[in-house]
Amino acid sequence: MSNKKTGNVLFQQANEAYFDDEFEQSESLYTQAIAADSTVGDYYLKRAQVRSKLGNTSGASSDARKASDLTANKSDQLRQYFKALYLHGKWAFELKQYDEAAESLRKAATINPSHEEVKALLEKTEPLTTPVPEPQAEPEAEGTEPARPKVRHEWYQTDDFVILEVFIKRVQKDAAAVEFGERAVSLSVKMATGSENNYDFDPLQHNIVASESTFEVLSTKIEIRLKKAQPGVKWSHLEQTDEDQATKSLSQLGSSRKGVSWDTIAADAEKEAKLKPSEQGVNELFQSIYRDADPDTRRAMMKSYVESNGTSLSTDWSSVGKGPVETLPPTDTFAKPYSS
Repeated sequence: MSNKKTGNVLFQQANEAYFDDEFEQSESLYTQAIAADSTVGDYYLKRAQVRSKLGNTSGASSDARKASDLTANKSDQLRQYFKALYLHGKWAFELKQYDEAAESLRKAATINPSHEEVKALLEKTEPLTTPVPEPQAEPEAEGTEPARPKVRHEWYQTDDFVILEVFIKRVQKDAAAVEFGERAVSLSVKMATGSENNYDFDPLQHNIVASESTFEVLSTKIEIRLKKAQPGVKWSHLEQTDEDQATKSLSQLGSSRKGVSWDTIAADAEKEAKLKPSEQGVNELFQSIYRDADPDTRRAMMKSYVESNGTSLSTDWSSVGKGPVETLPPTDTFAKPYSS
């Protein structure tokens, strides 16, 4: 029997125990169902309710939060999502976790604005949330570009999305605006004092689909969902680093000449750089040289490699900059004109 089928059988048994008021047995069976298949939000939601019956409010709140995560953005599970949000808000309030409670209750109120219990609890919760000071930009010296205002942010990813969380509390929904580009995202926030703060993440490490990217203003943060242009590709950083740019440049050079790879010029490069290839291969050697080089050295590497048709790599701009770099094929070979 598959894990999903096993989980479903255990879930049905847990429901029967619950209806018979056998709450401890029911909790045990729900736990076994989750162990068999931890992807079903309803398993966590039902265990949350039985844990509440057993007086385990902390466990109930945690399960409700997990259930809301698993059912979010699934149109066929909107009822479970709403219930999980409401119950998490209710139990988080009881635990005096007011910021978490307000966040879930706001989402629930968005789904069903007329739900009286949600509205009443949210009204009680909002005044108890922690106010956050307006983020301040550091003073800038004259003639320098304005620095990005300091604000805590975190990000994580799924196969399809990169989720960026910017932690600014109690922002009005109409006070935040997000612009999505092909490889950039810009957040603008109007603060209660009347000032406006802008946060730019540019360039991102990889491209995104702007039309399918969204954002949501919550009580403790602004959540920005960036749709990956290449689903399944794992991002190692949110924004492009200097090393990413160097790797991209060298990769473009390596692919600009048919049949040429870094390995074919390894011997020449070793003589010139007076370095040995690392265990990770010749590519890493050249990336390392390029990454740590000054602008003139980088220009020399690009110019010499391209103009010599991949047969020479120089780091001496004073020599390379004087004129075209000659093609120098290995001994006993001939240079032929490139044709596509």
